[in-house]
Amino acid sequence: MVQVFDRKAKVNNSRSASCSQNTPCKIPPSYTISTETLEKVKEVMSEDVSDTVALFKALSDPIRVRILKALRIQDLCVCVLTELMDCEYSKLSYHLKRLKEAGLIECTKDGNFLIYHLTGSGEKKVNCLGDIPI
Repeated sequence: MVQVFDRKAKVNNSRSASCSQNTPCKIPPSYTISTETLEKVKEVMSEDVSDTVALFKALSDPIRVRILKALRIQDLCVCVLTELMDCEYSKLSYHLKRLKEAGLIECTKDGNFLIYHLTGSGEKKVNCLGDIPI
């Protein structure tokens, strides 16, 4: 059972944390945190993180990470990715779709070929991966 404290939490600058007397505060009075820090944390906790979650989901599969790293080298046709990844087209298509939905890649049609390339956003994110082994 979590003990609820009605007192205001102590803070580093001798001011109270934003726990009002009308609202029970679960921050123990012995824990010190500045009001500014507490407010910043509250802001971060209320932000919409759905884009970040979608990005991590897109990066959660080794095949997708490999595709991104390959496209970092050069724009590639699906036929090259299928051959080098030893992956069936239907499976590769699924992974490409997930990367497109996350805004990391796009494709253009060149005659009979679909050529995939990183988006600006995808390029920035892949560069953050650097040489992380997969």
